[in-house]
Amino acid sequence: MIIQCPNCDTRYRLDDARLGQDGTQVRCSRCSHVFFAAPPRSEDDAEVVQDSEFDWLKDMNVAGGSEPQETSEQNTVQDTGYETKDGNITLEIQSSEQPRTRAVTWAAVAIALISLALGALLYFPDARDYIRSWFTSAEPEMPIQEPEVLAGDQVSQISLQNVRQYFVSNEKIGQLFVVEGKARNDFPTAMELIKIEANLFDEQGEVVERKEFLAGNTVSLFQLQILSQEELEAALQAKVGILSNNTNLRPGMDVPFMVVFPNPPESVQEYGLKVIEAQHPPQ
Repeated sequence: MIIQCPNCDTRYRLDDARLGQDGTQVRCSRCSHVFFAAPPRSEDDAEVVQDSEFDWLKDMNVAGGSEPQETSEQNTVQDTGYETKDGNITLEIQSSEQPRTRAVTWAAVAIALISLALGALLYFPDARDYIRSWFTSAEPEMPIQEPEVLAGDQVSQISLQNVRQYFVSNEKIGQLFVVEGKARNDFPTAMELIKIEANLFDEQGEVVERKEFLAGNTVSLFQLQILSQEELEAALQAKVGILSNNTNLRPGMDVPFMVVFPNPPESVQEYGLKVIEAQHPPQ
């Protein structure tokens, strides 16, 4: 007959006669678990007998008075696959049988799945969103609202403060006409990305030159004297200064500005500044 250890699932081939009519306790030679095994009661009985709610310590005290001991002759296994001592049977694993341990199998499966998941996260960025979707509920995407741009009379509450103009001699460009100052938010709410228009007029009031720029950037007098025209324009249009100084301006706050006209025409008689755009910060 075939019996199976209920602890580690190792199967053994055993002669029915070795168990006697009423069965006996047996020890698994693989995990040392002791359980009760009995021969089949009839030809229809199952071939595998498992330990079921068996208090083997109690039964052993009744049967033999002490726990069965591992035999010192266990290495000299008979071909029948068992040997006895003190009325107890110690089972030996057969060369034709392979132990089947569920815990080891499931652990190997879990490790394989975790390894696959980690590999997917490391080498396939799209898999991160897919795996994340398993644990998060899908939410409807909200439409992106474009910020409202205020212009014309709508930006009348942006005032220009401390405005001054002067000339600077640049060693690479020539004469520079510079206008600088501050734009102050007089709105009751925060504003940002204030855009200014600068115009140079001739004697008849006609526009000779016009520039539009976002407030937020200025340069030093030394830079005005040594920078090339490309470097100067890049410094005054730098996004870092605009995003640092010209965003989320609360009521009463101001932002600096500077505009430079290289080598203005001799016909220029005056200049003009006005705020042409501003936005509310996104909510």
